[in-house]
Amino acid sequence: MRLEHWNANTGFYRESDGSGYPDSMTRTYGRLIAAAGGLATPAPLRGPDDPWRLHVLAHPHGPRVLRARIVAPDEQPIAELAVAEGGGAGPRRAWRETVAAAHWLIDGCDPGDFRDHLPDAPWVIMALLPALAVHGEAVEWLGEVEQLIAWAFLESLQPMASA
Repeated sequence: MRLEHWNANTGFYRESDGSGYPDSMTRTYGRLIAAAGGLATPAPLRGPDDPWRLHVLAHPHGPRVLRARIVAPDEQPIAELAVAEGGGAGPRRAWRETVAAAHWLIDGCDPGDFRDHLPDAPWVIMALLPALAVHGEAVEWLGEVEQLIAWAFLESLQPMASA
């Protein structure tokens, strides 16, 4: 399986195949997502004592879509992301909400260019928020965490039954 990674601030796109991460890491992030979503409480992002938190956002997008926010120790959100297996009404809403969360864009980037783009393949889109400028240290690990969250969520989904 290939995963499309999108940046809502720039429209930048890349793909990954999930290799390079041991199963233990994706299982750990799968438990993190389940804990944050099931308990409706922020969960430590990179270990039990990490002051950075993952908030799984309540949403009407359906059980096969993840919306989450990464929050700094001072409780400022630095990024929002959405993950889904492909298209559909729920994934489309999650995609658009994430694009709308991207408050600042690079010159020449128009969110209208990709606001209505929705991959058919598994995807993750991340919006970097203004507080990231205050917490620049997160830039070093944010891409890896985004990838781990996406792969962990997608691997947690049961195959859909055929009609």
